[in-house]
Amino acid sequence: KTGRRMERSTLRGYSDYVRLHLTAPEVGIGDKLIAQLTRRHVNELRDRLLLNGRSEHLTRRASSVLKLILDHAIDNGQLFTNAATGVRVIKSSRIEHKAPVPSKEAIRALIEAADEDFKPHLIVSALGGLRASELRGLRWQDVDFDKGFLHIRQRADAYNQMGKPKSRAGFRDIPAGPMVLNALRRWKLRCPKSELGLVFPAPQGGILQHTRTQDRFRKLQEKVEVTMRWHDLRHFAVSLWIEQGFSIKEIMTFAGHSSIQMTMERYGHLFPSPDHQKAMAMVEAKLLG
Repeated sequence: KTGRRMERSTLRGYSDYVRLHLTAPEVGIGDKLIAQLTRRHVNELRDRLLLNGRSEHLTRRASSVLKLILDHAIDNGQLFTNAATGVRVIKSSRIEHKAPVPSKEAIRALIEAADEDFKPHLIVSALGGLRASELRGLRWQDVDFDKGFLHIRQRADAYNQMGKPKSRAGFRDIPAGPMVLNALRRWKLRCPKSELGLVFPAPQGGILQHTRTQDRFRKLQEKVEVTMRWHDLRHFAVSLWIEQGFSIKEIMTFAGHSSIQMTMERYGHLFPSPDHQKAMAMVEAKLLG
């Protein structure tokens, strides 16, 4: 049989979509054989997911997983056509999936209250915008102290398996300012030895479990009385890039997004609205004097 290789964490994610959505009682299609599925069945599944509280983003992802499953069945001669092909989740007029951005005061309080070993984790995440898996996979050879860049070339998944970024967009070079570089220079002097050359290894030098980072982060939040997710540090970094006037294309690249649409869906509300009237007044002034 044919198939595709995937990381254990990716397979687990797909399995969760099947269990929680595609075959969920009352909304799923668990009572249908794949050979029985028609375009109408898939459209009705989409509608039920939306009507029962699933977001557009989640419904779109569930539809993609179903399409992948049916493609696999076609590759193995179990189907001739894919009933999920062309089924769309039309985006509503409201902006969905806005990224929650912590305040500068909250980030500053966390960094100031963190111990010297945890402070570099926060600084690199909040100013570099790395995903947690990318932070755990970052190597010293990926830190360019001379040119001021962090090169994202690998990531550690939920099972502590090291691999390449999940998409081509994940391979990227992120600019690093003096605060990030100086924090890393100081950290390098006392960083645990790692055969993998990791910047943020486990105490014994292996791959750091993200649950350990989350535990330290939760205790630090309690100390300074703020609440956020670790991933919100990434949102904070992107908000700084927007505030600094980076172009949408640059932000998409630095964040490792595969499309400008993805960037705008998450962060479009953070971009300043252009003053069209002022711009037209300037055009008229240049034209008419």
